[in-house]
Amino acid sequence: MPTSHTLRINVVPPFDLDVVLGGHGWVALAPHEYQRERRRLHSAVDLSTLAGGRGPVVDIELRPGPKNDVLSAVVSGRRALERAQLELVRRALTKTLSLELDLNPFWRRCAQVPRLRWVADQGAGRLMCSPTLFEDLLKLLMTTNCSWANTKSMVRRTTEALGRRAPSGRRAFPGARTCAAQPESFWRDEIRTGYRAAHCKALAEGFSSGELPERLDPALPTAELRRRLLALPGFGPYAVGQALRLLGHFDDLALDSWVRKRAAQLHGLTPGDDRAIAARYQDFERYAGLALWMDMIADVPVDQL
Repeated sequence: MPTSHTLRINVVPPFDLDVVLGGHGWVALAPHEYQRERRRLHSAVDLSTLAGGRGPVVDIELRPGPKNDVLSAVVSGRRALERAQLELVRRALTKTLSLELDLNPFWRRCAQVPRLRWVADQGAGRLMCSPTLFEDLLKLLMTTNCSWANTKSMVRRTTEALGRRAPSGRRAFPGARTCAAQPESFWRDEIRTGYRAAHCKALAEGFSSGELPERLDPALPTAELRRRLLALPGFGPYAVGQALRLLGHFDDLALDSWVRKRAAQLHGLTPGDDRAIAARYQDFERYAGLALWMDMIADVPVDQL
């Protein structure tokens, strides 16, 4: 019978779990399941992918606490977890919810712009990430040049084929070592990633070897980090812009066809005029891309992002 532990995770208001999880589409991807009416996020995490060694797979149920300054996480394993393992879960959830970010300068600027005042009021701008950078980047590869339905299918097949089971039966997203062990044909034929197959394998090998975690240090200047991300096979300007946001670098606009169309409609611009879009957000400086994204999602359901 599984053993459960409850973690209290302090947050600094303003904070709204729905707002964070609705910031982009990651919550709709495996291994997550969000029960919006009950405000419960169910997921699974393979601790071995966090520690780089052996470790159990745990179920996680995350929910708001009685006040808006705390979250409650029920962590379930097949046996009692050690304190160090629970600390791994805490750190993973802190990263997943972007709780380490200080967005106060961004919120102060948003409070001065009527259409973005809701961002400051609700503490929006934290974007849901994955517990590991490898997971974020592999999922981003699966968003390029395809429909959102195809993205969800590729992520689901990856999780079902390679992920270890938690006590509930839910599978966690696999780590780089497991993914790197698969031949390119696995990605092409079983996961059905198409032209991305070689890119998926190369990414997994880079993380498994330890090369990419060192090269993609979030503390690097944005320009250098962008250059290194662009060198990854399969990563063009859009995917790199999205990756930069998940790494806490928000000055890149990460324009794609959907964002260009939405921005043109919102601001009455000529479709495809990237310079005009950039001019609209230049006052936000290093938060320009985040301000743009908040405008884009203000009235869009998360399943359409």
